[in-house]
Amino acid sequence: MSNVEQSFLGKVTEKFFPPKPLNRKEELIVEIIETLCGDEDTDIKVAPVTGRYFLINKKMEYWVRINEFEVSITNHRFTLNYIGTPNYHSKLVEVVRGAVEKARDIFEKTVFENEVELLENIKLSLTNK
Repeated sequence: MSNVEQSFLGKVTEKFFPPKPLNRKEELIVEIIETLCGDEDTDIKVAPVTGRYFLINKKMEYWVRINEFEVSITNHRFTLNYIGTPNYHSKLVEVVRGAVEKARDIFEKTVFENEVELLENIKLSLTNK
């Protein structure tokens, strides 16, 4: 399905099934996911075939699993499992994907800068021969 078709389908779905406001528990889960995604100690793993996302923060001892219908937040003392609407879980996945994209943008920028530096060093070594 193309991006245009997905966009159209999303607008039609919202028109006939408007998203309901988040309850306090859902708001807190979103805030926790956003905070973990923004923490440099959080490792984000993606299982693209099964659509699962994992947030692992060993320093704070939190582990999160997000899939199409459920989110699990765990540490050494508790586990919270929450099943919400597909729209809600899409929002959680959006937060994680945003964090992954941001990290990849930084990575690409760093790699590109290193490539330019490498090429400059090669040129310099060739001219100083």
